[in-house]
Amino acid sequence: MIKECSLSDCEELYNYQRKIEAPYMFETGFEDWKASMFFDVDGEGRTLFREIKTMVAYDGNRIVGYIQYGNTAFGFDDSGEISDQVSHPIIRMLYFDEDYEKDGTGLLQMALDYFHGESKIYAFFHYFGMSCYARHGKLFEKYDDIQSLLKKHGFVVEHENVYYASEIKDISDSEIEVIWKEQTSGGQQSAEFRWKGKCIGECEIHYIGSGEIAYLRWIHINDDLQNNGQGSKCMGGLRASLKKMGIKKLDTDTAINNVRAQHYYEKNAFVKCGITKSFYKEC
Repeated sequence: MIKECSLSDCEELYNYQRKIEAPYMFETGFEDWKASMFFDVDGEGRTLFREIKTMVAYDGNRIVGYIQYGNTAFGFDDSGEISDQVSHPIIRMLYFDEDYEKDGTGLLQMALDYFHGESKIYAFFHYFGMSCYARHGKLFEKYDDIQSLLKKHGFVVEHENVYYASEIKDISDSEIEVIWKEQTSGGQQSAEFRWKGKCIGECEIHYIGSGEIAYLRWIHINDDLQNNGQGSKCMGGLRASLKKMGIKKLDTDTAINNVRAQHYYEKNAFVKCGITKSFYKEC
């Protein structure tokens, strides 16, 4: 049996999703999860979806899978800029229990029927993931059964990312000054790195849940200062500043072909947690 999940009847789904194992699915309270699941915003406070449906598959009274899909409230134009004139049809999430591929297929077919007439459909679109998971929307490599099901229905891999995590501890003083800008309504905050009074780089952080986890959305060091240790000093300054705020864990990700960034993170106390993927289907 498949039925639509309502706001008044979603706690069971919350408990089901908490069992899904992915490094970016952090522990979060029910109310924060519900707001992110149904009324999500991006880092600037923009509503992510103009319409969204959540369908749940049951075996008797037990949840065995679910899917969430809808049309976004804005999108990315041909130049990569955000535009409210663009809307993407997205399968935001799809999960089902082992041995319940038939239910997974039924859930996926409902989304494909919903998007009938679209020229391109996305699945696990990075930017439109749940904000309580730092909007990391890609599918973790563990779920080969979901990837296989998508591929059976014409989806192909669009992007692959390497996911990293780092515990913030044993931080020493840094000569880099971190100047924080105002935090956005969507829980993001950017900062400048200053060395001897000069801005030498920037970064952007997304704060998650209780405030003990942060997600590094991007970091940039001025081109003329790269490859001389300044990048590691900036990361050290960032980690020291976050520790003072009470942050205990810093996560990030980078493209699978960005070997330079991977080397940088691994040199600066980040541990590789696995590969995540997004997909699309030409119709």
